[in-house]
Amino acid sequence: MEILFRTTTILLILCVFAQKLHGIRWLAIKLSSEEYWNRTDCSKVHGFAGEQYKICRRSLSVMKYVSEAVEMSKTECKSQLKNRRWNCSTIAKAPSFYNDLKRGTKESAFTYSLASAAVAYSVTQACSIGRLEVCGCGRTPKMKLENKNWLWGGCSDNIAYGVRFSKKFTDAVEKKRMKGQEPTATSRALMNLHNNEAGRSAVRDKMAVVCRCHGVSGSCQTKTCFRRLSDFKDVATLLKKKYDTIINVVSQTKGRNKHMLRPRRGKRYTPRDLIALDPSPNYCRKSESRGTLGTSGRECNPETTGKGSCAYMCCGRGHHTFKREIEERCECRYIWCCYVKCKKCKKTITVSTCN
Repeated sequence: MEILFRTTTILLILCVFAQKLHGIRWLAIKLSSEEYWNRTDCSKVHGFAGEQYKICRRSLSVMKYVSEAVEMSKTECKSQLKNRRWNCSTIAKAPSFYNDLKRGTKESAFTYSLASAAVAYSVTQACSIGRLEVCGCGRTPKMKLENKNWLWGGCSDNIAYGVRFSKKFTDAVEKKRMKGQEPTATSRALMNLHNNEAGRSAVRDKMAVVCRCHGVSGSCQTKTCFRRLSDFKDVATLLKKKYDTIINVVSQTKGRNKHMLRPRRGKRYTPRDLIALDPSPNYCRKSESRGTLGTSGRECNPETTGKGSCAYMCCGRGHHTFKREIEERCECRYIWCCYVKCKKCKKTITVSTCN
């Protein structure tokens, strides 16, 4: 009986420890991006854990852009997966996530990578437009340009600083978890660290070279080029493609306490791929224990097939269609100077939702 009690206590402690060290609890940040951060803001209420408290207190000016990254992550996650059974709705539960994001699922992999990418992107952008005193323009790229008359110049986006801060902040919790001896926690940490880096790689890979002409009367005798971030939507779209081609992995121990992850079916993965340890739950039906909200009541399109269709979204339960009256702006006209004046019109639309 005593052994059973001790075992139960240890398991409970491990569960609590894992919850406290959940690496994306900081998606609970709700401070306005316009507010200046104080040291007292670096608290548990915003989901910080472990080393993130210290990073926050040392980097108060940067935290404003971490809070912007939270909104970027949530907005793009919902946009990218709006026609899927899992549509990122459980992210709103931060810092107390459902089980679908507490385990090593593909949904968890996508969320980690997207959040890490958003921090790198937001901080990089803030550096380049002069909103942060701790950083500025990026270094002159070492890559060669296509034409010898093209020159590197201008202010390239400081992707190096953005990636460095994202790595320090988003990896902090997982690195602490790696120091533990519990194999499951170590495997999850390895998975999360990998997906964090895949997110940052997506930001780097989507950077574009922008060139501007110089010369008499626009002759473009020379071009000055610099590197710019693409739209964050492009980064999120790239990560969604990796989410759709997720590589399933298993934990393996070599030697003494040496943990690694290998492909489940022998398919190799690269640092840019997303990886998952656990299968996803069935998102068709609501289950609090599995962490799913189900698809009952979700809108669907009965006239299409595939993702977003009623056949896919409703999981064979059928759907019902009804009329709904909405209010929208109409008959807009420009008023000199300087605003647009619109009327409000009612409109009837047809809506289909899952049973």
